[in-house]
Amino acid sequence: MKRFIKKLLLFCLVPLPLLFLLNNVVDKGLKKSRYYYYSEWNDMFDGKINADLLILGSSRAWVQISPKIIDSMLHVNSYNLGLDGASFNMQYARFRIYLLHNKKPKYILQEVGYTSTLVKNDRLPATQQFLPYLQDSSVWKIVTNASNPLALPDRYFPLYKYNNEMTLVKEGILSYMGKGAVSEKYKGYQGQEKYWDSTFHDFLQQNPRGAVFPIDSVAVSLFRDYLNYCRDNDIKVIMFYPPAFIQSLAYIKNKQEILDVYNNFSKEYNIPFYTYMYDSLNYSRDNFYNSQHLNKHAAEIFCTELAKDIQKNIK
Repeated sequence: MKRFIKKLLLFCLVPLPLLFLLNNVVDKGLKKSRYYYYSEWNDMFDGKINADLLILGSSRAWVQISPKIIDSMLHVNSYNLGLDGASFNMQYARFRIYLLHNKKPKYILQEVGYTSTLVKNDRLPATQQFLPYLQDSSVWKIVTNASNPLALPDRYFPLYKYNNEMTLVKEGILSYMGKGAVSEKYKGYQGQEKYWDSTFHDFLQQNPRGAVFPIDSVAVSLFRDYLNYCRDNDIKVIMFYPPAFIQSLAYIKNKQEILDVYNNFSKEYNIPFYTYMYDSLNYSRDNFYNSQHLNKHAAEIFCTELAKDIQKNIK
């Protein structure tokens, strides 16, 4: 019996060094990768951004604000850290990590809206994006405080976090060997060449009389903390509310209440707030792939318009 137990332990323990080795290779590879989830995180952790103007927000920043246009028109070095599916607490957390590794920006172009900025949402967007960085204490704090948290085995058990993530394991190995994916983004921006989908129709089916997007006091307080930090550190914030398909506005029952919060912040902190709720682009469905996101062609028209508008705020 003792002999059997020894053999069983030996059988279990022998692969462990190999598993730790493979886990290390995948982590290191993904930390060099330009794959969809990792190019901005890696630029940030490697201290390669150091932007004069930082673009923050949700997917409405990520797919609509082109640093190429901003740089050429405003003569700055900009970078887009818009984060798909992220509420403001996640946006702010990533900004704080950015500041640990990069110089502070002179300007922040902050996208605001009604579905991400002032609502309560503690869920991690796309947990895969955090996996290579779990040993970083700042990232670990983020992923353990979420309503869908990662757990200790994800941090300490070799390859446990990559269970059912063979695409990431493959990319990590290839990137470790210098053969990883090529990024489809430019300085974090990725315009979407898509056509109108069923998202708005589905929303109407579920909310035929419209919907209220409750303003969360904790989110408002966090946004205030962010504005206080920027003011105290001489970072000039420019808020903007991007275009939205015109028919969708009738179904936001508390849109004026939401706008009032941003207008009050604008007055209190003496920061510009540009709203494009009734922009000319909003009146054609051909400009959108869903009610809240412009397609690439229209997004770059809007970005050009935005750059012209904020030019007077950039010195």
